[in-house]
This record gives sequence, structure tokens and C-alpha cells, in this order.
Amino acid sequence: MAISPKILVVDDEPDVVELIGHTLRGDGFDVVSAYDGIGALDLVSSEKPDLVLLDIMMPMMSGYEVCRQIKADPQTQAVPVVCLSSAHTPDARAQSIKAGAAELITKPFLPAELIAQIRRHLPKHTHG
Repeated sequence: MAISPKILVVDDEPDVVELIGHTLRGDGFDVVSAYDGIGALDLVSSEKPDLVLLDIMMPMMSGYEVCRQIKADPQTQAVPVVCLSSAHTPDARAQSIKAGAAELITKPFLPAELIAQIRRHLPKHTHG
């Protein structure tokens, strides 16, 4: 039995976290959730997710900052980060990539698009 890839979903809007979590669980993923940057960083360390789905616009600590911290830590730097943003600007994409993200997905997105991007960026050993 293959182990389900674990995805950490980070968004300050519980509705969004719930919707994404529901979509991912329906596709066989294991989901953990955080609602702010501090919680996200704690969970990246404790839960060791296979991928982080990270909203950019959050209070206190932006997704860019969370991503930079994940990438700066030798324990977590290998974890792929896919950013989510409602900002449809080239700057948002550039900032995400600069912070170390693998991808930026703009909201709203189709569930199938989200699943495809996650599968694309998951470490190869997590799905076969």
C-alpha cells in the first residue's frame, strides 16, 4: 500500500483551506492545515509534508516570507512550495520564484489544475 503524499495547506481563510483540503483528500492526499505563517513553519518542521500549498496574502507574515524561511532551513529546504495568489501580476510570480517557490497558481483555479500542479512538483518517491 503506497503512502499518501502529505500536503500542507496554508491560507488565512478557513473556507479556502476547507475547499482545498476536500479536493485533495478526494484525490487521495493526506492533508494538514495551517492558517498563518507561524503555524505553517511549525507544521513544516513537525509534519514533514511532501509539498506545501501556500497562500501569499496573509496577515503578519506573507507567504513569500514563509517560503523563504522554509527554503533557508536545511531540514525543510527540499520541500516543494506551490504558492497561491489572487494577484494576477507578473510581479507576484517573480516574487514567488525569488522566494524559492516551485510554482505560482492564481486564484480562482480549477481543482484539476491544482491537482496536476501538485503532482508535477511532488518529489518523485511520493507517487508511482
